[in-house]
Amino acid sequence: MKMKVLHYPEKGKIATFTNMLANEYQQTADKIPPAYDCNNDRLLIMGISSGKMMDDALSRFLRGLDTQKVRNIAMFTDAADSVIEEIKGIFAEKGINFLNVKKVKKAPLPFLTGVKPEEMEDLKLWAKNIMNHLVD
Repeated sequence: MKMKVLHYPEKGKIATFTNMLANEYQQTADKIPPAYDCNNDRLLIMGISSGKMMDDALSRFLRGLDTQKVRNIAMFTDAADSVIEEIKGIFAEKGINFLNVKKVKKAPLPFLTGVKPEEMEDLKLWAKNIMNHLVD
């Protein structure tokens, strides 16, 4: 399946999660904005770390997506609910199928990258369910 696994920002726990998921599906994780833009991807899995407001670089990238670039999006995030709703709204406007959002626990400090094994297993199960949904 043609897919991308992206994260924002470049560091921290979300990047660790993204790299582990990318490895699980033999993909290369990339930052947002990616080195190579989405192009007719069936699935985009995004890891987003954000506070109560979305950063400008993230917003520009999300608003640049359309159904020619990606058809389905799943997201894991530690963002505030208001940011999640804003992101969902952007995809709804573009007609992109938003499959699921998974809340993950925010790292106590933004530079910490440690992920507990049970957190990773939970995220892998979430991703597996997303993949099974698209295959069915």
